[in-house]
Amino acid sequence: MSIDTRLLKIGAQIKLKRSWKLNQPIPLAEVEAIESKYGFQLPEEYKSFITKIGNGSSLPPFREESCQLYPFKDGHQLNRLHEDFPLIENWEWDTDPEFCMDDPEDSEKWKRVQENGVLVLVEENVEGGQTWFLIVSGPRRGEVWERDESGVLRLPGCTFLDWVELYLSKKLTSYTDQLFREEKERQKAGDPLARIRGLMAGKRRRDISWNPPISLEAVRDFERRHGIALPEEYVTFITEIANGCENFPAANSCGKGGVFFSLEQLDCLPNLGKPFYFTENTDETRRSLTNCFGPNAYTGKNPVWHSLFKDFPREDPISPVWICEDYSVLCGALPFATYNDDRPNWNMRATQPILIVTGPLQGQVWRSCSAQLRPDGMSFYQWVLQMLEGGAR
Repeated sequence: MSIDTRLLKIGAQIKLKRSWKLNQPIPLAEVEAIESKYGFQLPEEYKSFITKIGNGSSLPPFREESCQLYPFKDGHQLNRLHEDFPLIENWEWDTDPEFCMDDPEDSEKWKRVQENGVLVLVEENVEGGQTWFLIVSGPRRGEVWERDESGVLRLPGCTFLDWVELYLSKKLTSYTDQLFREEKERQKAGDPLARIRGLMAGKRRRDISWNPPISLEAVRDFERRHGIALPEEYVTFITEIANGCENFPAANSCGKGGVFFSLEQLDCLPNLGKPFYFTENTDETRRSLTNCFGPNAYTGKNPVWHSLFKDFPREDPISPVWICEDYSVLCGALPFATYNDDRPNWNMRATQPILIVTGPLQGQVWRSCSAQLRPDGMSFYQWVLQMLEGGAR
């Protein structure tokens, strides 16, 4: 649903709420002048709301007393809005054993969390000083977070209009409560993200260079441009953990290390929105793609790319993220990494994992190599765990 369509729906709902008393919208030119003055750019949903629906409003009570959605206006509170919000996940400073407000460095970190890239939306006059704020700059740009006297809580992927809709429907409390319950359930079930984080911390090497996470807003822009919906695990990883890296451990890399491409590097691919050529991953599919026996076995002299894929069109020109022109026949697939595998005279060289992004196999990771296409069928998290354990090959 487009932003304008959502705004029309939200505006109609607000008109039916007596406790919502909207201010007049602020002129777009005035907003842009303030943005230019302080060197930041407001997230599009919020900017559209204050210029088309209303610049602030009185609100019904969230828990106890009534409050207001603050209007956007010029002032000292915008001085650090252009600086990146420093966090990518929850931080409870009240129980953090490494945090001490008397330490100058910790005190400065706390101040950055309060001010950098933060636009306060609502301050609830309740015990604990609950505050809702919009992140304007940094990897979590466009998300709404919650802050109280003990720490900050991320609402994953919750944009400004998502937050307004939750507030209107009186589901904000149940939503945040559900987040806590889901977190506990994930911990009990052995959350793969927790394991991934642990491996990254435990196996981190100086020669591995992790990129910072990308904002969810940038991911959604990528999806709109290519007409796709990226697999959930991949989106979560690049927005919460890292948007790619260099020199990850790869058994086949001849000591060079692998490269996990950033989403920006993959924007050049022209065929992501087209259907992936296979719709099932069965024993027959695997046999047809990895035939290793008999006179028709796929080898360096008879690769699958020159037989089964002989008449499939290649990209022209070839996108730089493909390590082999033949692999570009794979529409609807994201070649998200390379192992720098260039061993000569080896049927499994030039290995490149691909993430299927269209069709019924969406979310599966397969491997292209010089002679075969290997439908491993693992999930993205499984691939990451394998990579972090040094088993990417």
